[in-house]
Amino acid sequence: MIASDSPSLEIMGECPAALAETRRGGTVQGAYVPPTEDELKAIRTAAAKLLRGEPAGNVAAFGFEVVALEGWSDAVLLRELAGKRRGAGAYVVRKKSTSSLVVQAPHTFYDEGTFPLACELFQRTNARALFINTVHRYKGAPKGTDGNHPSDMAHAAASMFQSATEAAVEVVPRLSVVQLHGFADRKLGARAVVSTGEKKRGAPAVARVASALEAVVGPRILKYPDDTSELGATTNVQGAIVRRASGQFLHIEMEDGLRRLLLRDPALRGRWMSALGTTLGEP
Repeated sequence: MIASDSPSLEIMGECPAALAETRRGGTVQGAYVPPTEDELKAIRTAAAKLLRGEPAGNVAAFGFEVVALEGWSDAVLLRELAGKRRGAGAYVVRKKSTSSLVVQAPHTFYDEGTFPLACELFQRTNARALFINTVHRYKGAPKGTDGNHPSDMAHAAASMFQSATEAAVEVVPRLSVVQLHGFADRKLGARAVVSTGEKKRGAPAVARVASALEAVVGPRILKYPDDTSELGATTNVQGAIVRRASGQFLHIEMEDGLRRLLLRDPALRGRWMSALGTTLGEP
């Protein structure tokens, strides 16, 4: 994580203006409004239709709209109407895509730099969808009785972000979800941590991705839980539903210095993205 907003980490050409606009006001205290059951069902239905390559239907009925994206002519954006924002997230879907990959960045304010990196990964891998959060995970809402913040999209089961992920689980065969996250130096001595969200050692996907990324940026890319007991994403709610459906979930934690390096070095970033995209496509 990087605790403060830093415009230098957010300004990149890979993210369309209409998508970036969905994050406006996302650091305002109390900006998050929990969805109703009807809203959760509505966005799941709309997201499922888009993922199937169908029209989303009457999304205005629950405060959303579908818009085109300048520069991304093969994709559409499902977003909140400007006057009805409540931190429900934003969802890009590539039209008529057959890809099984969904890229997610659920902490784009707290884990700075993950927004532009996720945009670029979505484009470079030709992924089927890109889901992002639109309010700060902690500032959006106070802790609930369970100790979690309802505005933390990676840990809130009753969120529109989770409902859109449920739609992907329902629609996309052999679903593969990769989430980009960030951490500050916690004396791990790590540049990144790769996990499936499970405590099982020897996960082939983790080993492949860690090895490929380490070949690009050097040591240390740690494997969870083999090399570290931290940052394993074991309570991530998207990971839980993807695994239950026999899909693949990969959680990539990047140290803040690595994120800064990737964002200022296009050549290195390209090699990192290529390595990650190639290994995500392996069985």
